[in-house]
Amino acid sequence: MSQVGTRARLAEVVSELGGPSPLLLVALLQVGIPTGAIGPTIVLVITIAVLPYLSTVWMARAGKVSGRFVSDRRQRLPILLATIVVVVLGLVIALWMNAPPSLTVFALMAVIALLVVTIVTLAWKISIHATIAVFFAGLQIVLYGPIGVVAVVIPAAVAWARLELRAHTVAQLCAGGALGAVLAVVYATSVGAAPWG
Repeated sequence: MSQVGTRARLAEVVSELGGPSPLLLVALLQVGIPTGAIGPTIVLVITIAVLPYLSTVWMARAGKVSGRFVSDRRQRLPILLATIVVVVLGLVIALWMNAPPSLTVFALMAVIALLVVTIVTLAWKISIHATIAVFFAGLQIVLYGPIGVVAVVIPAAVAWARLELRAHTVAQLCAGGALGAVLAVVYATSVGAAPWG
């Protein structure tokens, strides 16, 4: 395999492992399991991480969209709108199950992120990968203090992968990353957590 082929394959693997669904799944487990709210955690894992992932995989394999990560911006709008409905449903169920604030705020951040990305998508292609990767890294700092800083390698790797695959421009990655950073700060403030313990 050529060096270019090897780099592209590595970028694909990083894009998949550092994609929104895997990172959101891990983050929800990190936030939910320590609270003991297993039921609401499972509901939010399914509605925020699992169902959106499975639906895009199915649509990509069925040839209904341009690929696993829906690179064609025009195809993203109906998917994002459907995802908003599913995530809001998950939030409502979690609230009904008396989910702790750390989980409900997390779900609310997901809804806000989807709304912002959907609005932006009407005219431009923001990087959802970068949004979630930066949010995930910020969450590690909120949860684990200084040691969580090592998680910044995740958005860095994801940004490299998306550029390597020519899936996004630097501007699109920066915009997505900025949104993720804002969401992380709002989450930390809302649940009364603060970086550095």
